[in-house]
Amino acid sequence: MTDDDDVRTLRGQQGFDAAAQVVHAAVEEVDRVGRHFKDKVDAAKRPESYLGILKDVTKAAPLGMLAVAFVGGMLFARRR
Repeated sequence: MTDDDDVRTLRGQQGFDAAAQVVHAAVEEVDRVGRHFKDKVDAAKRPESYLGILKDVTKAAPLGMLAVAFVGGMLFARRR
């Protein structure tokens, strides 16, 4: 081999190493994204308690929930 062949071999090896690093980084990122989506899907499959749903709705529309509570209280009080 000549010096020219050695330089080509070295550049080829450096290019291969750089490509391998990029592939490994991409694989790690795909794994991370896959785990993130799996966690979100698993969380969506878990049934939420009625209390949690009521809390979320109350935060989203407090005046509407106040009106519903008032009407519900009126109906409950009239039955007694």
